[in-house]
Amino acid sequence: MVSLTFYGGAGEIGGNKILLEDKGSKIYLDFGESFNFGEEYFYEWLQPRSANGLEVYFEFGLMPKVKGIYSEELLKLTDLPYKKPKIDGVVISHSHSDHVSHLPFLDEDIPVYIGHGTHKILEIYHHLYRQLCDIGNHNHIHHFKSGDRIKIKDIEIEPIHVEHSIPGAYGFIIHTSKGAIVYTGDFRLHGPRSDMTMEFARKAAEAKPYALICEGTRMGSESEHNYTEKEVEKKAFDIIKSSKGLVMAYFSMSNVDRFMSFYRAAVKNKRKIVIDTKFAYIIDNLRDKITVLPDVRKDKNVKVYYRLSKSCTFCEKDYFKWEREFMPNMITYKEIAKNPKKYVMHLGFYKLMELVYLKPKNADFIFSMSEHFYEGEENEEQRMIWENWMKHFGIKFHKAHCSGHMSKQDLKEFIKKVNPEILIPVHTQDAEEFKKLHNNVRIPEKEKKMSI
Repeated sequence: MVSLTFYGGAGEIGGNKILLEDKGSKIYLDFGESFNFGEEYFYEWLQPRSANGLEVYFEFGLMPKVKGIYSEELLKLTDLPYKKPKIDGVVISHSHSDHVSHLPFLDEDIPVYIGHGTHKILEIYHHLYRQLCDIGNHNHIHHFKSGDRIKIKDIEIEPIHVEHSIPGAYGFIIHTSKGAIVYTGDFRLHGPRSDMTMEFARKAAEAKPYALICEGTRMGSESEHNYTEKEVEKKAFDIIKSSKGLVMAYFSMSNVDRFMSFYRAAVKNKRKIVIDTKFAYIIDNLRDKITVLPDVRKDKNVKVYYRLSKSCTFCEKDYFKWEREFMPNMITYKEIAKNPKKYVMHLGFYKLMELVYLKPKNADFIFSMSEHFYEGEENEEQRMIWENWMKHFGIKFHKAHCSGHMSKQDLKEFIKKVNPEILIPVHTQDAEEFKKLHNNVRIPEKEKKMSI
């Protein structure tokens, strides 16, 4: 018998943690944290102690009490007795936190299967943000790439690259005793590498799957237009072209498609793109995996921004050793302030202080992140601060963004093409909408086993 148990990702966006059992085999598909994880109990500095274990999470029912999966060290102060692992592997689709953040809780002997690019991204972010990005200690990490075949006891998994808002994303065709099961991970069809998702769709259809576990982040969205990455680039180009001063932009540093969109838009307008040292470190370390990325050490269209620090002289001793590697391509607020029309600068919320030194006039700011990060009641304070800074410096605020997830129409066409016997929606708050697209939809419930 093949079964699925959804410890996360059921009726929520993110937090995918799906147990697949087949005969004597047990694997998890992703092991992430939902976006609203713990928000009822934790706030700002009121957080579980990082030096302790799982006792706080168990107290509030935030982690499932499952034997044979957690680290012995993390169970010491809990009432769940430690047992040797009963899980044959955890398979990771991509590096976003809602798919990987709970990996540190795992027993160190449980094998982790992860894309070579995905692991690279996580290592880069761990170097830069040790408190925010940590996948824990694992004795057995196995890398894969698109087209590989992963044999885990009775289960064979075929990873296939898909396009998402971060590199190294995969969907999976999982061969079980019941037949093929397709798991999409997170994906889209409206970016520069839609060909990868199209390949996944074709191979998924060829597998004639018994079940399709499909993400549906945007299933409840009835947007009039599905913006593409090309349109984001065009809008950025137009804003930059018409701007009479410095142009600033905010987008995720892991979204290399977005970086390239702004890089091209800047270059076409005869401007240089300015990124900080952390962003430079990310791009520099991904170039061996993503060859289209520019050389941030040498590219004449890229400058690396160094903040004012310690001695206020911009000397080497003011910066970490890894930051010093980019100093030959350094730029400071002084050069930008002298000729702001020459630059497009990446500037996030927590870097707004740089505006005090840049003193921009006739400037434009392009917000190029998901609306989740700016709109909504939970971000009211942050939104007010954004607006106050923009107003104080007279900066014109723009939005230019496209989603990392498939549109409702694209999902409809994908499901039709793959044509599974059973459709199982995950990573969505609109699971019922899937019933309009398929005549056999099974809606998962959290921590309840689903036999298929």
